Amino acid sequence: MEAVQESATGQRDDAIVVKGNEGALSLELMPLREGVARAFIRFSPRNLKLSGHSVKRLSDELCARPYSKILVQDSKHNLLARSLGSSGWKVGAAIDPNMNKRCALVTTYDIPIDEHLRDSNGAVPNISGTSELNGIRVDISERKAWAFYTDDGETARVVSEGPRKQGLMVAKETDDLFEAGDCLVRFLAASRKSWAVFSTDLGRFIRKFDPTTMWRMVLERPVAYEHRCEALSSRNRSQAVKLFSEYYDESTMQSMFRMRRFRTDRNYSIHLIQGGFVITRLEGDTGLIFDIYVTPSRQGEGLGTELMRCALTDLAGKVSSCYLHTSYPRAKHLYEKFGFRAVYSQLGIRLDELALEPPSAK
Repeated sequence: MEAVQESATGQRDDAIVVKGNEGALSLELMPLREGVARAFIRFSPRNLKLSGHSVKRLSDELCARPYSKILVQDSKHNLLARSLGSSGWKVGAAIDPNMNKRCALVTTYDIPIDEHLRDSNGAVPNISGTSELNGIRVDISERKAWAFYTDDGETARVVSEGPRKQGLMVAKETDDLFEAGDCLVRFLAASRKSWAVFSTDLGRFIRKFDPTTMWRMVLERPVAYEHRCEALSSRNRSQAVKLFSEYYDESTMQSMFRMRRFRTDRNYSIHLIQGGFVITRLEGDTGLIFDIYVTPSRQGEGLGTELMRCALTDLAGKVSSCYLHTSYPRAKHLYEKFGFRAVYSQLGIRLDELALEPPSAK
């Protein structure tokens, strides 16, 4: 176990790493509230099957933590559900898609003209430019509430901030917005969306779902560093495919196609180190650190720092600023060491997360 930082709750975040002949798995645990944590999973190889010894060690390590519930997005092959479920853990969906209120699909045109209706900020709702929003109406006793979102494929956005409205919540009474938020999240989970993203001003209405903070971080004038990473080439291509397969949790063939798309677009650059990779993208005068990954068996060896040094060197002299997105507290601290600062944040709810409860919590 590697202790890494103090969380907002005053508890220490930590990472559990389990290694065996079959491969390696890491879980970064982030305390959310008393008795509840969120875990971020990494594993290698992609089709990892933990041995009985590794499963017991993982279970013992998790049981030693002060959590009665751990939220986590499992692998596509249900690695944690299979491993911990066989060890007596209770495994189920973190969000129950069943709604306890009547609701109907609506558009913003269905909002009645009523001077007493208010949005989440207590203002008269402005529905101009919202014709493309999807939404639901929730029946609450004799009253009604409405919640609207922007459909972005696997992601639903309920963002009321900024010049472009991507969501809206309306009711006569503020307390009814808690019911609207509850029903909307469950509706989106039942619709098999992967993410529900909310602006921070709506956070109080969906706090019960333990949203994770998603930061946009910016660095002005990236500079070059010495590093040990190498650009993608025929020599390290097979290593890149393996790491892609792990990180994106996809087959080798899918990873090969993904890599081909990156390589045919000159705006992308891929660099590797033994055990990790980083991808950058040029967006005019701005750079994006698109993805960065260290395989779990090499965590704690400073590879993340090397990859960041490489990424900034690749962008130095090409762009006036660069940015990235992250929801990992450990990663955020690393980026801050290089001068990145958080300029914007939103709240994300992973709609397909699992809730893991240890045997003693049954």
